[in-house]
Amino acid sequence: MKSLLKKSWFTGAVAIGLLLLVFFINLSVMNLKLKSPYEDETVMSLANNLSTGRYVNIFSFVFMLVFYISFIPLLLSGFSFLKKTNWGFVSGVLYFLGYNLGLIVYQSSYNVLPIFAIILIIFNLIIMAGIFVLLIFRKKILLENQVSEKTEKEILLNQTKIPLAVLIVDFVAIAVALSTFFIPLYTLGAVNPYRAILASVLFTSDLSLDVIIFFFYNFVVFLSIFLYLSRCLTYYFFDKSKFITESKSFINFIFITTIIFFITGLSMSTYYTLNNEVASTPAFIPMILMSVVIFAYAIFRGKYNAFSELKTEEKNSKYPRIEPLAYVILLTLISTAMLFLYIIKIEITYGTYTNSVRLSGLDILRDYAVLDPGYRIVAFLLVAMLMTVGITFVVSISSYLSKHKQFSKIVILATVLNVFFVFIIAVSGFYFQIAKEINQSILIEIFSIYGINLQEALVYEYQISTDAIYALIGSVIVLIIMFMRKVFDYEELNTLEATLAPSNDANEISSESVPADAYDDEQLKNFDPCPAFTDLDSRKAVFKEDLDKRLGYKTKEPSLNDLINFVVEYARNSRLHLSYTPEDIATFVAGMGASKLSILQGMSGTGKTSLPKIFSEAIYGNIDIIEVESSWKDKNELLGYYNEFSMKYTPKKFTLALYKAALNQDIFTIILLDEMNLSRIEYYFSDFLSLMENEEDQRELKLINIRLNRKEDDEEIEYRALDHGNTLKVPPNIWFIGTANRDESTFVISDKVYDRAHTMNFTKRAPKVRNYANPISRRFFDYKTMNDLFLKAKDSGDFDAENNEIIKQVEVLLAPYNISFGNRILKQIEDFVNIYKACFPNEDVENEAIEKILLSKVVAKLEVKTIDDKEQLEMAFDKLNLNLCSEFIRRLDNE
Repeated sequence: MKSLLKKSWFTGAVAIGLLLLVFFINLSVMNLKLKSPYEDETVMSLANNLSTGRYVNIFSFVFMLVFYISFIPLLLSGFSFLKKTNWGFVSGVLYFLGYNLGLIVYQSSYNVLPIFAIILIIFNLIIMAGIFVLLIFRKKILLENQVSEKTEKEILLNQTKIPLAVLIVDFVAIAVALSTFFIPLYTLGAVNPYRAILASVLFTSDLSLDVIIFFFYNFVVFLSIFLYLSRCLTYYFFDKSKFITESKSFINFIFITTIIFFITGLSMSTYYTLNNEVASTPAFIPMILMSVVIFAYAIFRGKYNAFSELKTEEKNSKYPRIEPLAYVILLTLISTAMLFLYIIKIEITYGTYTNSVRLSGLDILRDYAVLDPGYRIVAFLLVAMLMTVGITFVVSISSYLSKHKQFSKIVILATVLNVFFVFIIAVSGFYFQIAKEINQSILIEIFSIYGINLQEALVYEYQISTDAIYALIGSVIVLIIMFMRKVFDYEELNTLEATLAPSNDANEISSESVPADAYDDEQLKNFDPCPAFTDLDSRKAVFKEDLDKRLGYKTKEPSLNDLINFVVEYARNSRLHLSYTPEDIATFVAGMGASKLSILQGMSGTGKTSLPKIFSEAIYGNIDIIEVESSWKDKNELLGYYNEFSMKYTPKKFTLALYKAALNQDIFTIILLDEMNLSRIEYYFSDFLSLMENEEDQRELKLINIRLNRKEDDEEIEYRALDHGNTLKVPPNIWFIGTANRDESTFVISDKVYDRAHTMNFTKRAPKVRNYANPISRRFFDYKTMNDLFLKAKDSGDFDAENNEIIKQVEVLLAPYNISFGNRILKQIEDFVNIYKACFPNEDVENEAIEKILLSKVVAKLEVKTIDDKEQLEMAFDKLNLNLCSEFIRRLDNE
C-alpha cells in the first residue's frame, strides 16, 4: 500500500473516485424527503416549482443549477489526472466544498433538511478533507525531482514515540475545537434555561440571530482548523520534525479560538445580565481544556527539543531554572486570591447601630449587574485580570516544559502583568476608601441588595476600607525577592553548539548558566568573561583522547586517487546512500587545494550540503555548520558580542568553531556556511575575504578591543587560543565552504567573492544509488596528510596556466566583455588543474580540469554580460573543445 501511495496515478485515481462519491452523495441529498412543512417535497422538486415565488423554491432552483454545473470540475479533475497536475483536483474540491457549505446555509435558513441529509453533508466535508490530504501527497510525488536525503536525526526520530504522542495531542485539540459546537455559548433563565448551542442551528429549530452568526463564524474557523490538521498530517508522513513544529501553530490557533469563544460567551451573558436577565456562560470549558492540551504538547515538545539536541547537536539539554516559574505561580496565586479578598468593605453607623457589607471579588463578579457602575469597572478589571494572568500562567508553564529559548522574557511579562493588575484593583479598592463624597443613596442601595434595609431619612456615618492592599503588599514582596535573587538578570549563556563536538563522535558539551550582573569583590576574584572559551580550554584531555582514537584509523601511504575513490565508496554505502562520481569528489578536493574558500551553488536537493558533510565524515574530520540568517548586517552576527554591563563576551557558533579548530590543529576542519547568500556576504564576511590575501601564519582576527582574561583566586589566566587576550589566529587546518541557492530570496554573489573562492555548480540531482553494500569504516586523513597531498600535487604538477594555449585563447575570446585573468585567478587555475590531474594519475584529464575551472572561475561571469553574437561565441568554444562552456552560453541564450 505504501508503494502505491508513492504513485501519482494511484493518488489521482483515488481522488477522482472520492470526488465522484461526493457528487453522488450530493445527488442523494438533493432527492431526500424534506422536513415539515415540505414532507412530500425534495430539493429537486422544490426547484422545479418556481411558480410559487417562495424564496425556498428559488434557493432550491439555484442549488439544482449549481449541482448540474458540478460536472465541469469533475471533468477538470480528469484532465488534471491525465496531465499529471493538481489544479483540476483543487478546483473540484473547492467547488464541492462551496456547494456543501451552501447546503449548510440553506439548512440554517429554512431548517428543512432531514437529519440524514445533514449527516451526509458532514460526511462529504470529511471526504473533501481527505482529498485535500491526498492532493498534498500527490503534489509532493509530482515534484519529487530532488534527492530524498533523510538525516540521521529524522531516522532516529521515526523510531521514537514523540511524533505519535504529538499526533494524539493534535486530535485531542481538534476534539476540543469541535466541542465549541456542543458546549453552550451562554445560558438564559434559572428554570428550564435556554442554552445557546451552536449545533442547534443544524439539528433543531433554533434560529436565534446571534447563535446563527456565531455558528457560521465558528464553522469557518473549524473548517480552517481541519484543513490545517490535514496539512500537519502530511508532514507526519513526510517530515516528522516539521510536523512537530507545525503542531505548535495548530494548537495555538485552536487555543486562540477557544479564547474568542469564551470572550463571546462572556460578552453575551454580560449583555443579558445588564438587561435584568439571569445569564451565565460555560464557554470557559474549551479554554481550560485547551490549557491542558498546551501543557501536554509542551511536555512532548520539550522531549523533542531534548532529543534534537542530543541526537544532532551533542549537547546536554536542560530545563531552565524552575525558580522563576515558582515566582510566576506564586504571583498568579496572589492575583487569584483577589477573588476571595474583600476588595470593598463598607461599615455604616448611626448612634449605637452598626452594620456592614463586605464585597469580595467573587461577590462583585456575581452581582455586578445590580451594582453601581463604579463597581462594574472593578468587575471588568477582575475579568481582564483572570484572563490575562491565566493565559500568562499557561504560557509560562508550557514554555518551561518545552524549554523555550524566550522563557526568561515570558517570566518577566507574566510578572509585570500580575503586579499591574493587582496594583490597579488594589488602587480601585483604595479609591472607594479615600473618596471624599459618596452618595449615601448608593450605599443604602448596596445594603438593600444584601438584605439590609436602612432608612433614607437618617444621616449615617460610614467607613470604607479594602483588603486588596494585602495582595499588593504580597506582590511587592515577591517582586523584591525576585530582584534580590536576580531573576530578571538571569541569562542562559551560549552553550557550545552542536557542531562544536567532533562530527563523528558524541562528545557532549555541557551547558552552564551564570548571572549577568555587576559582580561583587568575591566574584571578581573568580571572574570568567567567556565561559564558552573556558569550557573548550578545559577539554584538552578529551580532545587528546579523541585524536588518539582517530589516529587508530589513520591511512598509510595515502594518495589523492585513493582518497577520492574511498570517499565515493564511503558515500555510496553510507546510511544515506549518496551518489557522487569520482569527478565530483576530485573537483571538490581540487577546489579546496586551490583555495581556502569554496562555494557550492545550485538548486535545492542536489547534495550541496551533503557533500562536505559526507567528505568530512569519511576522512574523520570535523565539520561545523553555521546557518546564515537574512538579518545579518555585520561581522558581529558571525563572531559574537561583548556586553559592557556584564563584562562578558558571548561568542557565536562561528567563533567557537574557529577556537576549537585552533585547539585541534591536527584535525582537518570544515566550517560550512549554509545558505551563505541569504545575506550579503560582504556584510558579515568581508574581514575573512581580506584575510584570504595574507599568508597562512598571518591570518588573525581581533575579536574585541579589550583583553579577555579569566581570574581564579585573583590570578589572571589567558585563554589558550587567544593572543593578547583578544586576537584569534585562523588556524591553517580550516577550510570555509559556503552553500548558495540562486533564487529571489537570496543575494547575488559579487565578483570579489567569486575571485577568492573556488565555485562548484550543482545543476542536476544525483541518481538514486541501487548497488550499495554495507557501510565501510572511516579513514583518518589528518591536516598534515591532506596538506602534504595538496603540496605534492602542486609541486610535481607540470601544468603552466600562463602559457597554456586554451587559456590564452579563452582570454582573447572574453576580452571584449571586460573579463580578464588576474594573477590570483591564474594561480588558482594552475593549482586546481595540477591537483585534479593528481586525482587521476593514470588518465589524461588535463583538458577536462581546465574546462571545469575556466567555467566556474571565468566563463560564468558572462551571465551578467550582454552578448551580441552568442552563436559565434558558442562556435568559438566548440572549436576549443570546451563543450561545457558552449553549453553554458547556450543556456544563457535560452534564458
